[in-house]
Amino acid sequence: MSDRPLVSGRTFSRRRALGLTAGLGLAATVAPSLSSSSLAFAAPAPSAYPKGARPQVLNVFTESTLSLPERTLATTLQGLMARRRGDSLYLNLPGLGYQFWLDDLVARYGVRTRPGDLWKTVQRSGVRGYLLFREGTPSVNVATTLAGVTGAVAIEESLEALAIRHGLRKVLDVRDKDDRWVFDTYWSRLRHDVAVEQRADIPERLRDYVTMAGTLAFFDGNSEFRAEVVAALDDDATVIGWGDASSGEDAFIGVNSLAGVKALPADHARNLSILSGIHEDRLTQGGRLFDPTLGGSGGGSGSGSGATDLRHTVQGAAVAAAATRSSTATPTTGVLSGGGGGRALVPQPDPDAHYVSFLITDGDNIQWALGDFPTDQRWFGSPRRGEVDLGWGISPSLIDLAPSVMRWFYDHSATDRWVAGPSGGGYMYPSRYPAAALEKHTASLARAMGRSDLSVAQIIDFDAFENTRLWSSYLKRPEIDGLIYLEYSRYDGLKGQVVWSEGKPVISARTMLWDGLDGADEASVTAELNAATRNPHSTAGYSVVVWHAWSKSVDDVLTVVDGLAPHVKVVPPDTLVRMVSKYAKP
Repeated sequence: MSDRPLVSGRTFSRRRALGLTAGLGLAATVAPSLSSSSLAFAAPAPSAYPKGARPQVLNVFTESTLSLPERTLATTLQGLMARRRGDSLYLNLPGLGYQFWLDDLVARYGVRTRPGDLWKTVQRSGVRGYLLFREGTPSVNVATTLAGVTGAVAIEESLEALAIRHGLRKVLDVRDKDDRWVFDTYWSRLRHDVAVEQRADIPERLRDYVTMAGTLAFFDGNSEFRAEVVAALDDDATVIGWGDASSGEDAFIGVNSLAGVKALPADHARNLSILSGIHEDRLTQGGRLFDPTLGGSGGGSGSGSGATDLRHTVQGAAVAAAATRSSTATPTTGVLSGGGGGRALVPQPDPDAHYVSFLITDGDNIQWALGDFPTDQRWFGSPRRGEVDLGWGISPSLIDLAPSVMRWFYDHSATDRWVAGPSGGGYMYPSRYPAAALEKHTASLARAMGRSDLSVAQIIDFDAFENTRLWSSYLKRPEIDGLIYLEYSRYDGLKGQVVWSEGKPVISARTMLWDGLDGADEASVTAELNAATRNPHSTAGYSVVVWHAWSKSVDDVLTVVDGLAPHVKVVPPDTLVRMVSKYAKP
């Protein structure tokens, strides 16, 4: 997510509205002290994040069929039901990834479904109380938060008569309450390792997770109150959602970072209470490590596994087509190098070659991964994906928040490799993180990357590239092979420089594809790569090209690839990092 000035007088956003604006427009207020009718939190799991119970039966609603007040009711009900095994509900958006995740829950995990009937689901749930809020006020965040404390659902005042008719009793009227009130009154009863930043005009997104996890939901721009909330969180806590980026995202990510708190962009995410209910102890990437034709060497799959087979997991026509375009030869040569704490093949270096990786921006964006990223032809839904080895970013938090989604992406990757999005476990600026919080962050990140078969992380920071003390906190972890550094403005400002920490590389982007920026068009990037140094034993012999998710596409990347000279060879980013470590270390 980023609104960062890259050219004088212009602001370019790393984050964009996902076009899912239908259904915005609900707000609400906060609540007073309640009795002990609160519903207990779900039993803790060995996870970095609160998780729902494993779903068994889902009452499926197409989101667009529900009114805005009904969506808030449905999602707070969803969060409460997700605390225990059995029935819950699912909000589906058939044109986006949510249909994939639902189908996968049914096919792989044995979840059953039935058409949703909202008030019947309320009656079957056993929930008996409601919190009354008003559209257009902060009380929607109050009601969402207190749903997790009281075990009551959030009811907008236009639905109150229906709620009473269906046997619900009013627990609290919060129509005159706000986020400050709920923070002052209930902070001791809420989680301090996670909070959710969500605007009051979004009626459904993330609210199921707030209620399930027992977190605070808040939004107050870039105010002193917001800073107070962030400061009250634990070291390396997570703010899930998104803040006020009207003055640039660093206005709130910077405040988070100074407090030792990271962000997970997810304010348009749905169904996290359900998706987090799946457990996967460890996942393995399915994409090959490199093209077997490179220099006559082989390609393996499974970072850190030492695997020497090329596995193409083919599920669906798009993946089958990608696998057909890709080589399926069993590798016969190659060089073993470290990878995610294990060993993995890298190509034999061609002395006359320049090696390049293409890596998308914004891999930390959970809402995008869940929404239109897998379906849109600009990105993972491109029919041309598979024509070249590409690097994609992904949040390691998905191993806990949506492991079935992460597994789906891995299973549908034949020539795709994944790295951790910025700045590891979540979006923050490492140079501003307190030292103790950074140590906690990188330890947790290493565990998540090990479980997720990720060996490289992206970093975004300000003028911190040469601060190798920071990078030691990451790179002393055996699970992490290297870092890809992006200067906040602009990403390619360091032009491919490399520094070393703990014997591992921190590689800056050499160039980028970004619409409207000087030198970031396809022709300029192609020319720069073709003229780059040919020497795999020098760090100058390697380039990382980052491509801007919101202004460029797979087709634009392939325009560059099609123009590359024969001596420029494309490898995935994790393989490039291992090649730099093996062949170009000073």
